[in-house]
Amino acid sequence: MSEPEEDPFVREIRQQAERVRAARHLSFWQGLSLVGTVGWMVSVPGVLGALAGRWLDAHFATGIQWTLGLLVAGVSLGCLSAWRHVRRELMS
Repeated sequence: MSEPEEDPFVREIRQQAERVRAARHLSFWQGLSLVGTVGWMVSVPGVLGALAGRWLDAHFATGIQWTLGLLVAGVSLGCLSAWRHVRRELMS
């Protein structure tokens, strides 16, 4: 008798587990460097968004609408960028 076809979900989980096992292990200093990089990748876009928002709020006299909007946008983009960077570092 032939074996039944493997479920695609089970196959995907098995492949992910193999990737995790094969992933490189970071040393203490490499991990510390990665944490520092992530911090900068999140904070710099947030601060730049807040500064640009403050300038726009002062220019158009809109209170803090631009500041909050661009701060949230900057932090969101920074988090997305950091997530992609960490994922790329850990999977390579």
